[in-house]
Parts: sequence; structure tokens; C-alpha cells
Amino acid sequence: MEWLIDPLYESLRQEAIIPWLDRHDYSYGRPSLNALRDGVLKCRHTVFLVTNAMLDQPRGWGIVELVWAYLLEENLREAGGDLQTIVLPLFFLRQDEERVLRSVWQSIRDRAAFHGPQDGDPVEWAVHQISSFLQREAERGLELAAGFEPDSREYARLKERPGLIERITNLHPTPAPIP
Repeated sequence: MEWLIDPLYESLRQEAIIPWLDRHDYSYGRPSLNALRDGVLKCRHTVFLVTNAMLDQPRGWGIVELVWAYLLEENLREAGGDLQTIVLPLFFLRQDEERVLRSVWQSIRDRAAFHGPQDGDPVEWAVHQISSFLQREAERGLELAAGFEPDSREYARLKERPGLIERITNLHPTPAPIP
């Protein structure tokens, strides 16, 4: 996956998007599962690059990441609607790929974008998909926050959750430290 991961990581950094890879920033001596969990929880969004290599990966780390991202997304839901979409699946496979249809990735196909030959360079396409997604979610967060009066009950409920308002209204918030 070096044809995709490393060039995408560098391209996102050049776009001033702060990426985190599940193979970077692991503290030595920490169990991989803990480091992975902490990394996902610090991220504002989780982008899954669903490729043949991911489907062939026998250890299933991608599925673990998906579960944590879903839990994080559910934790950000407020009564009456959602606050933020966390998961962005980008598929580099055909939409009718049999292995996807028989896997956990089937559950996120309706939220996914699929790269095809007509879409050109996969890295440029992925950068555009991620940038657009981040911008849409930041706008949703700003619209949501603008709808709350600072002295309202809804605003007070959001403020009770440290960092939540900042998380849903900033395009590139500084991740909160994990205790």
C-alpha cells in the first residue's frame, strides 16, 4: 500500500491537514492495541482506505479501528440528531467486490466514496475526498453551534463535555490528550 499511504500522508500534510497513521507515533513499550485505541480516540475523523491489501490483512486491525471510530461517533451524538460524522470510508475496489459484500466493510458502503479509473490519480482523488469531507463537517459544526444561544440548555449540555464544541466547530482542532 506504499503506492497510496505514504504519498497520501505527505499530500495531506502539504494541505495543512494533520494526519495520523496507525503505524506512526507509537510509544515504545506500549501494547499495540492500546496505542491504536489512543490514536483513534485523539483523531477528529477516521479515514479508512479499503483496498485489496486491507482486505488481505489477517490481523484485523482495520476492523478494530472501525469499531472504535463508531463508538466515538456514537458518543458525540446528541438527542435529536448527530453532531459529527467521524468515519470516511474510501474504497479502492469495485463497488461489487465480492469480498467487501461478505465483510464488515459492507456496513459502511453507503457512506463510502469509490475510486474508479475515471477518477484519475488515486492520491489526488483521496486528498480531494478528505478535504471536502473535513470542510463539510466543519460547516455542519459551525451551523450547529450557531443554532445554540450561549445561555441555552443545549449549549450548557455541550459545554459539560470538555472540548466537544471545539471539536465540532474547528476544521483542525488540537486533539485533547488521552488520560
